[in-house]
Amino acid sequence: MSDSPVPCVPIATNLDTSFGPLLGSIWLAFMFYGANCLQIFVYFINYPKDRMALKVIVIVIWLFDTAHQILGSIGIWQYLVSNYGNYVFLSGTHPPLLIALVFSSMVSTIAQLFFTYRIWHLSGGHWVFPAFLIPAALSQLVLCCLYAAKGLANNTVQNLYDLTKYSTAANALAAGTDTIIAIIMCTLLARGKAGFNKKTDAILARLIILSVNCGLWTGAFALAVSIMNTAMPDNLVYTWPQFSLSPLYCNTVLGCLNARGFIRDGMQANQRFHLGSTSGRKLQHPLNVAVETRRTVENESVDSQTLQVSSKDKQTNHSTEVSLRPLDERYC
Repeated sequence: MSDSPVPCVPIATNLDTSFGPLLGSIWLAFMFYGANCLQIFVYFINYPKDRMALKVIVIVIWLFDTAHQILGSIGIWQYLVSNYGNYVFLSGTHPPLLIALVFSSMVSTIAQLFFTYRIWHLSGGHWVFPAFLIPAALSQLVLCCLYAAKGLANNTVQNLYDLTKYSTAANALAAGTDTIIAIIMCTLLARGKAGFNKKTDAILARLIILSVNCGLWTGAFALAVSIMNTAMPDNLVYTWPQFSLSPLYCNTVLGCLNARGFIRDGMQANQRFHLGSTSGRKLQHPLNVAVETRRTVENESVDSQTLQVSSKDKQTNHSTEVSLRPLDERYC
């Protein structure tokens, strides 16, 4: 019978530590991807007037994450459905999953460069931090591309084990970069909490919480991948957190952009109070201080504050106005 399939010699494979974690990692990644789809919908509904460059970043990072999810699904389908029972195919590595890792690395690199730009903006244009954050972010992409290229050149499982050092180094570098980014942003923001007023401190507190979340989850997942890959190099258990890195990075960027409404809640719409005396002496003419907040959602700027101090006298009429630069305009 010419149509009979060619029998394959069975190869001892523990599915619980190989393709089981790989399948579960794809499911977990799709959970985060669903959140990304909701985030991008919320973003374009609430911030239609953002700069075109920012919109392009959002679209590109979501498309790369989508490509990562599609390639991961194709890869697991080839292993468990199309070539079910083909032990020769199961014993090798194939392009979809390797290329998916490249897209994941591109997403993480764009996200880290995005937060590096925030740090540069918050620091007043100093290049000290970007000088080492930019090379660190790009190095991860280079290591991942080397890993994928060498894996495609030799698709044996043994070769994949020999390339573990590349993936471990890339994930360790990603974890370190995410942690450093979170620490730098929190430090820069904490320096602004000088007790100027409660509204400013409330905004800074919210920004610090957001900064911690920016690097906490991605750094933790990348560190888990690096540790598991080093401790268990002969199985695929490390793929549980690895395939979730791409949607996590995408979710972090979109979440920070959509959190501008959360940041604005730290500032009241309008507050007025009167100062009737100074240093125990009554003023002949009360000093009126008005703090007004104008709310605008345009070009990803947030609330602009204007501090108006007016003092009226019979002989003179003096008015002073000081504009405060929006805090999260530099952050977002």
